[in-house]
Amino acid sequence: MATWADLKSYARSNYKISDEQQDLIKLVFETGNLRSQAVLLCHVTLADADEDWVQIESPFGELNSVNLVQALREVGNTLCGGVSVVGDMVTFRHAVPLLNLNINEFERPLALVTSTADRLEHLLTGADRY
Repeated sequence: MATWADLKSYARSNYKISDEQQDLIKLVFETGNLRSQAVLLCHVTLADADEDWVQIESPFGELNSVNLVQALREVGNTLCGGVSVVGDMVTFRHAVPLLNLNINEFERPLALVTSTADRLEHLLTGADRY
């Protein structure tokens, strides 16, 4: 894959898309035990629009209901990704450049972000809202 359009096409062919906009795709994955997890794929450009990246992001709680210190401790040993705050949502996210992207460089981080966010949501909130 080399472009956002290529990644969108791949996502359409391989996943059930919940919502799609110009620079955003929303996917929802069944994670087991009757749980699901929403994941956003966001097109991001860097370096004066010369570099295209995809940000893989999944919410796991509201800012006022998540113990951020515990969340940071929980992700301290994760291989990829990190905790972020977007508005009043706490998310787990990772980003990869699209240029020369191999499918495993997208698929594995997608799986890791999804499972980590679901685990954090279950552990820190006890809920399954996302």
